[in-house]
Amino acid sequence: MTSIFKTMQRYAIIRSIALIILGIITLVSPEKVFTILVYSIAIYNAVIGLTYLIGALRNNDDQSSFQMPIAFFYLIFALIVFLFSRQLLGIFTVFIGILFMIGGAGKISQAFNMKQYVNLPWVPMLVYGLVLAGIGLLIIFYPFRVLSTFLGIVLLIVGILELIEYFKFRNVSI
Repeated sequence: MTSIFKTMQRYAIIRSIALIILGIITLVSPEKVFTILVYSIAIYNAVIGLTYLIGALRNNDDQSSFQMPIAFFYLIFALIVFLFSRQLLGIFTVFIGILFMIGGAGKISQAFNMKQYVNLPWVPMLVYGLVLAGIGLLIIFYPFRVLSTFLGIVLLIVGILELIEYFKFRNVSI
C-alpha cells in the first residue's frame, strides 16, 4: 500500500501539469483535441478488432467462433466512430440539453407551486430552474462549443486539484 501511495505521489505533479495543459489546449483549440480523441478511439477499437480477427483466423476451435463476431463488432464500431463522430457527439449533447431543459421546467413548476406557501422561498428555485433551462438551450444550440468548454474547465479544475494535493501531501509518508 505504501509503494502505491508513493508512486501516485511521485507522478502527481506530472499528472497535474499534463491535465492543466490539456485543459488549456481544450479551451483554446477544441477542434484539434476532438480530432485527436476521435482518431484515438477509432484506432483503439480497430486494433482490438484486428487482434480478435487474427486470433479467430489462427485458431479453429470453439473459442474462435466467438472471436469473429466480436472482431467485426469492434471494427464496425471503429468505422462508425471515425465516419459519424460529429453526428454522434451532436445527438448526445442535444439529448443532454433536452434533459437539462426538462429538469429546468420541473424546477420552474415546483417554484410556482411553492409560491402559494408563505414560509417557503420560491424565488431561488425559480432562478435555478431558469438557469437549468438556459443551460439546456445553450447545449442544444451550441453542442460542441459547450461540451469542449465544459471538458476544458473540468480538466483545468482536476489538474489544479491534483497540484494542490501534490503540495499538500508531498511530505506525508504512509
